[in-house]
Formats: sequence, C-alpha cells, structure tokens
Amino acid sequence: MINTRVLRLLQADKFTLEELAEKLNQPADAIDRILKQMAKSGVTLKVSSLEEKVKYHVDLLPEAGNIVNVREDDGGVMRFVATADWHFGSSFHLPRTWHEAMKISEDAGLTRVYSAGDLIDGIDIYKGHRENLIADGLERQTDLVARALSKHPHLRFFGIAGNHDYSFTQKVGAKPLAILEAKADNFTNLGDMRADIVVNGIKIRMLHGASGRVYATSYPSQTYLRDYFKGLEREDISQLPHLMILGHYHTLYEGKDHGIWILQCGSFQDGENEYCVRRGLTGPHGLFHVKINYDGNQIEGFETKYIQPKLKEQGKAFAKTTRHYK
Repeated sequence: MINTRVLRLLQADKFTLEELAEKLNQPADAIDRILKQMAKSGVTLKVSSLEEKVKYHVDLLPEAGNIVNVREDDGGVMRFVATADWHFGSSFHLPRTWHEAMKISEDAGLTRVYSAGDLIDGIDIYKGHRENLIADGLERQTDLVARALSKHPHLRFFGIAGNHDYSFTQKVGAKPLAILEAKADNFTNLGDMRADIVVNGIKIRMLHGASGRVYATSYPSQTYLRDYFKGLEREDISQLPHLMILGHYHTLYEGKDHGIWILQCGSFQDGENEYCVRRGLTGPHGLFHVKINYDGNQIEGFETKYIQPKLKEQGKAFAKTTRHYK
C-alpha cells in the first residue's frame, strides 16, 4: 500500500523522519515502516543529506537519458525486435495479436525485444479514460504484462516508460516498469521516456514522443533530430545514435535522417475507435524484426521485416465510441 498523505508531502518538499512524524502525528519508527513499504510498492524515494540531516523526497521528473552497455560475441551481426505501444489494460488492447507477434519472433530465433514505451495503458490520460480500461490499477495492469511476458521465456524484454506508463508516476509516485521488473524475470526497466542501449558500440536510442499525431508519419522523428542537432558540438557527433526506435504515434515508418535509421513500429491497440481515429493513432498492429551488420561502430548493412499477424482481432471495446471524450 502507498500512503498518499506521506507521498503528497514528499512530492512537495524534502523531510526528515522526525519532520514527517511531527506533521503526521506519528512516531518516527512508524514513518520509517511507511517509507520502506512505499519503496517496496515501487515508489522511488530520493535520499539527500542536508546540514547533516537525512531527508527524503519523491522526484517525479522522468529518468531520461539512461545508458545500458551490452557486450556480445555476435560476429558482427545483431538481431532483435523493435516494438512500442502495447497498452495492456486497455479494452482496445489486442492480446492475441501481441502473443502471435512474439511467437513469430521466438520462432525466428530472436531473443531481444526493445519496447519504446506505453507497455500499459495508465490512468486518466484523457477524459473518460477509465471507461476504456479492463484493468484500472497499477498492480492489475503490470500483472497483465508480467503474465504475458512469462508466456515467452525465450525472449528478453527491455523497455522504457511512455506517457501512459508515466501517468501512474504522476498520480501515485510509483514507477510501473520498476514494479514490472520485479514481477517478470525476463524484463529489464530502462527508465522513463528515453534510453540508449549500446551493443558492441552500436547505439540504439529508444524514445517515447509527446503530443498527438501530426500531418506526416516522419515528422516526429525529424522534429526531434532537428532540435537535437541545434548547438551540437563537433566532438558530440560520435555520441549520436545509429538507430532510433520511436514510440507514442502508433504509426509505421522506416527511414533515415541525419544519417540515423528511424523506426516507428505501430502498436498493439485497436485504433478503429473514435478517439484513436481523431488523434490519428490508427497505424498497423505489429513489430519490426531488425538485422544489423556492423564493423566496429559502423553499420554495414541494415535490414528490417515488419511482422503483422493476420488475425483480424478487435479489442473488447471495439463497438464502444469515445466520441464525447476530449
């Protein structure tokens, strides 16, 4: 259980145990137990030392910019799955399509899955959102994902939090992907909104976008790269990613800009409801199989295959409209 009174205090300021105890009129050891229980529930408690006093607080800023280094003897050939926007917990989620896509990936001998955000559907993203959920709590939504991942033990999943995942952090201070990591042996949490995976010198950037759809599928990545290059120093060029996997937009796109390969992978959420149509979230349901041939930190060959199971599946709430939602 997350103590909401303690959480709200720690979101607003930094407090010692004694200060929290005084504010809440409880003994310090009781506050200590509350903090430990909150940490077990996935709340990221920050600890700082000010004037020789230990103070606690909850920092809700996204943990962006994480870097994971991987060393593998793969003979200069890298294979993996690129995906995003699963939306477990949504009544528009497509479980059969998701499982079939993962099974195809397993059968193809792939072992790594990189997911660029929105693994769960979150809470209160838009007006009326709760009406479109089949699982409305953090524990229930992460349970759904953990059970799904357990059915594919030969795959190792790596993911970042998108805006839907992060909605729980904003509401209750908990990190859904940290909770999922504790529940699923084959999942690794890479933080919020952005992370770099560096495999033998090849940098893969996972990024979750913001705002709604725009007029061209390539525009979100072009805008990001344009802003990224502003003021970039010459010595920073070596730090650029080789590949960017972009989530949030539910669209299918493969291209190259500023020398960087870009993939937008669609989603596993039925987009034929009014809300998704109006927002432009109507891309295909599938994922990319990616093969990279490289020498040192240079890509020599880049191949993709888009996997889109032909199940004609519809979400449980397909017949339901969201016309009155904003």
